[in-house]
Amino acid sequence: MGIFELSRLTLWAVAAILMLPAAAWANIEPNAKKIRVASLNLCTDTLLLQYADPQQVASVTWLSEDPNLSPFAAYAKQFHRNRGRAEDILKLSVDLVLTGPSTSSTTRALLKRLNVKTLHLEDATSIDALSTNVRRLTQAIGQSSRGQRSLQQMSNRLSQLSSESAMTPKSKWPHAAFLQPNGLTSGPSSLSNELLGYAGYRNSATLMGLKTYQRFPLESLLRAKPDLLVVPTQQLNNPALAQELLRHPVMLNVALRHEIAPSELTCGTTRIANVALALATTRQTLKNL
Repeated sequence: MGIFELSRLTLWAVAAILMLPAAAWANIEPNAKKIRVASLNLCTDTLLLQYADPQQVASVTWLSEDPNLSPFAAYAKQFHRNRGRAEDILKLSVDLVLTGPSTSSTTRALLKRLNVKTLHLEDATSIDALSTNVRRLTQAIGQSSRGQRSLQQMSNRLSQLSSESAMTPKSKWPHAAFLQPNGLTSGPSSLSNELLGYAGYRNSATLMGLKTYQRFPLESLLRAKPDLLVVPTQQLNNPALAQELLRHPVMLNVALRHEIAPSELTCGTTRIANVALALATTRQTLKNL
């Protein structure tokens, strides 16, 4: 077995560990203050479920049990679920409430007026922003060591992938494009753009001058000629108009398709390194075509 194959197996082993929620981690941080936490935002749900002990989770949103949105959907079902409103969790015994961009200003104002301790986390649009969110969350809930281990494992894996990608001149990297419902794509200043770079791809949307969460017109996509289309799993058979671009006959032979579970792209977590690893593996497939 060569060094490359061995390192790949090692990465997959670490990936399997990071896919687990906090309840499955062997090491529980000793002497941590086990505060009770409620989350009013899908992405803070995901972080809370990943790093908190089960007894720390007071409530998560109803969205967290949707497998298309949350990688911890099955795990989330055991907890109290809210609709993202302050009144849903005020009767619970909580020490901290997590809010995010989708939390209404009315809810945040009410929590402040009631002197409820909150932690607001913005969406992670970069690896640095993702890391900041993990550090802030794990520090607030007394799980700093757990968060740091997770970040270090993600960093190690991304660094190794970056080193492998650097073995090929960037000018020869294959081109890839993320396509979401309604033809939305991810351009510069996005987590997906960074993800492609670590995996050894150039972002077709960025090369075409598109912005993040801008629609990738069919004509532009055909001109871009990406080698790979990264699409949400099980979206091709969805009859919704939002999937019209992916079902267009012209798109069937545009490029190789790489499907990713939508829940892995909804929120920024350290699990993003799993996606980068899968994309890097697909890049090896492209070389053999």
